[in-house]
Amino acid sequence: MTLTPDEVHEVVFNPPPPGRRAYHPGEVDDFVDRIEATLRGEDTLTGQDVNKVKFHKPPAGEEGYFDYEVDQFLALAAEALGCGYDMAEVDAFLDRVVNALHGTGRLSVEEVRSVRFRRAAAGADGYNEDGVDAFLLIVAKVLERLGGRPRVLTADDIVSVGFHTARPGERGYDEDEVDHFLDKVEATLRGRGHLTAAQVRDVTFGEALIEGEGYDQDEVDAFLDLIEAQLAATPYRPAV
Repeated sequence: MTLTPDEVHEVVFNPPPPGRRAYHPGEVDDFVDRIEATLRGEDTLTGQDVNKVKFHKPPAGEEGYFDYEVDQFLALAAEALGCGYDMAEVDAFLDRVVNALHGTGRLSVEEVRSVRFRRAAAGADGYNEDGVDAFLLIVAKVLERLGGRPRVLTADDIVSVGFHTARPGERGYDEDEVDHFLDKVEATLRGRGHLTAAQVRDVTFGEALIEGEGYDQDEVDAFLDLIEAQLAATPYRPAV
């Protein structure tokens, strides 16, 4: 999808029909200006930034912009700007992660913390940036605990892992559900359970009832990716 700076500059949003929602016009205008600036090379918004933006309701007495029209435009802008990290670069680095955790390659904590990926080209699919970043945070923590000694995750690693709570305005995973599943993972790594990589990949969790509570979803998903990769390579192998 091609979207030019001039097209962004000329975009106009209508007030909402009766009974429909509206966005704060000033906030929308400011963000659209940033999209235009990015397309001119003067700002650094990504498609993911566009997908995550939130707007308040219009001030009392103002009609605001029809939310549907704004959302449709933002979808086009996100596609034009490109969304997520370059998949080939991420895949290549994750191969190094898996090899390091299984002792067939070397990867330092500093390399994990400092790695940077190109963003996906406009119109191309990319990996969710928050998800990849959370995954690498977990990897760095694991490698740090290993003290540079490559090995697979152990049951003790499962017990000691900690997740941040969800960010304000977002709902994390239900903590009891996640903890219960990690108990099954721990049992499997101790040789007392039989979880498979497919079961880890397919597990779903409910969300916390209140925004800002529950385990950060990206961090949990990232940790489960590590577990899935290990079970796929060494099913039911105790590592204690």
